[in-house]
Amino acid sequence: MATTAANSAVAAASAAMDPASLLMNTQLASALSLTGDAQYWEESISPNTIRQELSAADPSNPTSTPNILRGMKWLLASISKGRNVSDFYPYVVKLVGAVSLEVRKMVYMYLVQYADHDASTRELSLLSINAFQRGLADAEQWIRALALRVLTSIRIPDILQIQILGVQKCAQDNSPYVRKCAASALAKLYARCQQENRDDVDIAVEQQELLLQVCRDLLYYDQATMVLTS
Repeated sequence: MATTAANSAVAAASAAMDPASLLMNTQLASALSLTGDAQYWEESISPNTIRQELSAADPSNPTSTPNILRGMKWLLASISKGRNVSDFYPYVVKLVGAVSLEVRKMVYMYLVQYADHDASTRELSLLSINAFQRGLADAEQWIRALALRVLTSIRIPDILQIQILGVQKCAQDNSPYVRKCAASALAKLYARCQQENRDDVDIAVEQQELLLQVCRDLLYYDQATMVLTS
């Protein structure tokens, strides 16, 4: 019964999504086994219980991993069902440095959804910029890609240059998937250069030229189909 409900929730959520959101929903589904994790699709787990477990969790302590995984699976299942769980952001953003790779993947999947949700999550994201930048150098390609998606989704003028540097770095990544995410970020950052530098046209032009050079390099030198079609 729970498995059927889970399948229906994923299908319904996917139907109205744009390609980028659909990709994220696919990743959400892959993070959760619709059979083994059926409990997270039910309503029997209290949000307050999850909130308490995540607030008390120590991401650097492996003994906290089971509780963190339980909380993150519940949150991702809730997102797939269309529930707004942005109020958990303060508890999740502190987990980006968790020792467990599985936890880090789930944390970034959540952060991609809510990093730019409102003024509160943007402020918390700003305080975690260093952690997101470290994520760009993670050994796991999915973490690097998700870290870039989180970093470039935050609409705060003060970090635009950092975001551009992140795109430049990831455009040269050895993973086609990471380069694809860098290519996908170009358009939204290009538009923001002018929007956020109305009083200094020279800076806007300089930043846009940096992004155009990244685009040219990808078009001229990258042979990966997923990059060229992004």
